Amino acid sequence: MKTILAAGTLALASLSGTASLAETLVVGVENIDYLPHYKWDGKSYTGFAADVLSAFAADQGHELQFKALPINRLMQAVVSGDVDLKYPDNAYWSADLKSGVEMHYSTVVEATVEGVMVVPENLGKPVDEIAQIGTVLGFTAFSWLDRIEAGQVTLKENPNFSGLVRQALAGRIDGAYANVHVLNRVLSEMGQDEGALVFDESLPNSQADYHLSSSTRGDIVDSFNAWFAANQDTVAALKEKHGF
Repeated sequence: MKTILAAGTLALASLSGTASLAETLVVGVENIDYLPHYKWDGKSYTGFAADVLSAFAADQGHELQFKALPINRLMQAVVSGDVDLKYPDNAYWSADLKSGVEMHYSTVVEATVEGVMVVPENLGKPVDEIAQIGTVLGFTAFSWLDRIEAGQVTLKENPNFSGLVRQALAGRIDGAYANVHVLNRVLSEMGQDEGALVFDESLPNSQADYHLSSSTRGDIVDSFNAWFAANQDTVAALKEKHGF
């Protein structure tokens, strides 16, 4: 099976004129539904990230194998080299785990906003009155770390985004901290009215830049950077497709 796959990959690369560069690359991804950015449904990887990576691979003649793992295990996998590439990643994520490891990061693939979404009647509530926020297990509320560590705010972790949304709607937490695009999509899928939860820009929030990373394949990351810079029209079309 491996021989057949390799032959098919090389044949594709020959057609694209990149036979010498064609490889089968294992891309570590998160085993969650994080649309519109990305989603693993147990069999396939979809969303904006999947489309961008697949477009890059097709142009370069590479074959991609997506390996979905829990967030914490995925970070260990890229650090140890068990996967060739990881998406998404950021130099600030799990910095202690990466200490002493030469990590390679791509240009910013997505610049996203993470913050607190609240019920409309709590919009503009002073930060000192926020006692408990929720997030999804494995994610870090970076812009709230100082207040959490000081005991000013309690963090409640949820196994999934629908549970996080339900907690916020029921008032069991003061707000839900997550990617704004993702929570808006979850609200829609749950049949909630638009604006059932709203992003409170006055509360601590942060921009989360998503990169492609590797501890072993800096050459592929460099190749991706060159492709990304040269294909901004393709990237823009994919952003529009996924509602960014």
